[in-house]
Amino acid sequence: MSGRPPPEGAEASNAALASFGDAGALGADQLLAAAIAAAPTGVVISDPRREDCPIVFMNPAFTAITGYGPEEVLGRNCRFLQGPGTDRQAVARVRRAIAAARPVTVEMLNYRRDGTRFWNELRISPVFDREGRLSCFIGIQHDVTARRRAEAREARARRAAERASRTKSDFLATMSHEIRTPMNGMLGTLALLLETELSAEQRSFAETARRCGQDLLAIINDILDISRIEAGMLRLDDQPFALAAVLSAVLDLAAPGAAAKGIGLSARIDPDLPPRFRGDSQRLRQVLLNLVDNAVKFTAVGGVTVTAEAAARMGDAVTLRLAVSDTGIGIPKSVQAKLFRRWTQADASIAPRFGGSGLGLTICRRLVQLMGGEIALESEPGKGSTFTVTLTLVAAPGGDEVAAPTAILPRPAPPTPPPGARGRILLAEDSRANQIVAATILRRAGYAVEIAEDGDTAVARVAEGGFDLVLMDLQMPERNGLEATRAIRALSGAAASVPIVAMTAAALPADRAACLAAGMDGYVAKPVEGRVLLDAVAAALAGRAADGAGQAAPAAPPGLIDGGILAEMADAVGPLRLPHLIAVFAEETEARMAQLSRAVAAGDRAAVAHLAHGLRSAAGTFGATALAEAARALETASLAAESDIARAAEPLPALAAASLAALRAARAR
Repeated sequence: MSGRPPPEGAEASNAALASFGDAGALGADQLLAAAIAAAPTGVVISDPRREDCPIVFMNPAFTAITGYGPEEVLGRNCRFLQGPGTDRQAVARVRRAIAAARPVTVEMLNYRRDGTRFWNELRISPVFDREGRLSCFIGIQHDVTARRRAEAREARARRAAERASRTKSDFLATMSHEIRTPMNGMLGTLALLLETELSAEQRSFAETARRCGQDLLAIINDILDISRIEAGMLRLDDQPFALAAVLSAVLDLAAPGAAAKGIGLSARIDPDLPPRFRGDSQRLRQVLLNLVDNAVKFTAVGGVTVTAEAAARMGDAVTLRLAVSDTGIGIPKSVQAKLFRRWTQADASIAPRFGGSGLGLTICRRLVQLMGGEIALESEPGKGSTFTVTLTLVAAPGGDEVAAPTAILPRPAPPTPPPGARGRILLAEDSRANQIVAATILRRAGYAVEIAEDGDTAVARVAEGGFDLVLMDLQMPERNGLEATRAIRALSGAAASVPIVAMTAAALPADRAACLAAGMDGYVAKPVEGRVLLDAVAAALAGRAADGAGQAAPAAPPGLIDGGILAEMADAVGPLRLPHLIAVFAEETEARMAQLSRAVAAGDRAAVAHLAHGLRSAAGTFGATALAEAARALETASLAAESDIARAAEPLPALAAASLAALRAARAR
């Protein structure tokens, strides 16, 4: 090789070295030889001008690393260090670099003279003379076996930790289901018992048993939540929600406890706040409910007030300040900081007097942090406490046509209608205790209830017609709830569109997604509070009534399509153009699903992320909220190197089909 200029700066370096040699007792060559001999790394020089580019120089460190002496090395090509475990691709990289006279760095498995293996970090650099001709190759070697072993141990430890985390999560999910099922029967039966004629002593016993069961359920929920948060498995939703609806739900759930103590409970909303925001309304409600429940628990006189106001605004972004204030016992300064630690309460007397696990505030803080916000406490003993949640949310369009209330109070209990006045419900449930509890709650609310003890019976009864709604357990004999739902959706005629609400002890987000993907319209986790069950049933029936009324605003089963978003689109583009846009979206979605299937099968994470992002955006535009959420989950999984994208993609085909069917039904109207 000729005509190649020497590397930039080489002449200056040689001149400086020669100058140093002239000034010292040793020449430049002797200085270089001494430095190379003393180096702790292996150094070899090979001659490309000779056949097979043999090694012509080696330092003592090379012998120390490999065990080979000069008489066994000089005149040989360095390939004698290779063996059965050497990576062929690394060898090919070295050969290509030598052929092109360019530097290369690789790590490869080599063999010492005694046959033991070591990891060799090899750096090969070409050296050119003053005329630019290739003179030699210098190879510098480091034994990085210890580092590679440490990395392997770390990787094994990480995989073991991940397996342990998955095992723990699976165990918690299983135990949660197994505990919730009997607790549903126990708590429901106790609630029904308390509505009967009891002596004062009997009522006291029953109330104590129900309170203990509720405390145990709260602890189970807290442990499940903190485990999911710490394992990084909790994902936040990003959907439009009405702030007033969240606060109203919190007050309704806390109202029985406040009423029992004779204290006030209310909420105030700044009228300048947007009525709707984007975010995870379920987790925000969980945080506020925990704070309100705590406030009610520690307040004997006075009341609890929730206030919502804007701390700052920048465009559509609103820094929302939510404060929960009480007139309770207060908290000393010395213990306030400890309240946000796991298993910690203000003092040792709290649990015996008021109950609780000490996890609630920890979960609140972690959830608020996940939402990008902060939680703070101001309190003084004897003067009450104020917990303030500050987080930034983006205002969501819609809801302006109805002014948000500025003051909210808990809803009064509705009067009980006569049996059968509200509709006919099929309860698909194999547990006798759960049958009794759910049927009694529904019948007392005015519904006519019939029982199916397995999935096959449920499908057959729905096929006969006449039901307004199905409450479906997931784990049943013969055919489980998901299979039964799919079979019902495959029926002909009106029976196929009957609203179906899951009522199950399977309480993880993946369970909810599976229910929606199977074609269900709602989801209620056991143990079921009477009001929660009745609200879910009423919402599903209201969705069906809206479908049947032929209203101008498109409607769809709750959980699949956000009718408000679809109505906004109809207003924006006109009702005549909306069917065409839905048809275009359906075609694009079917094409995306086919592309996604191929990308997932090929393991192409970049393509999966791109397609999932596009699907998420388009589905959100058309109000296909469940599909958008599933696409968001897949996009997130595709960006995590360790995630199983095939598993994350499983719910999408069925969910896409159900969402498109709901949109086409809306288009037909």
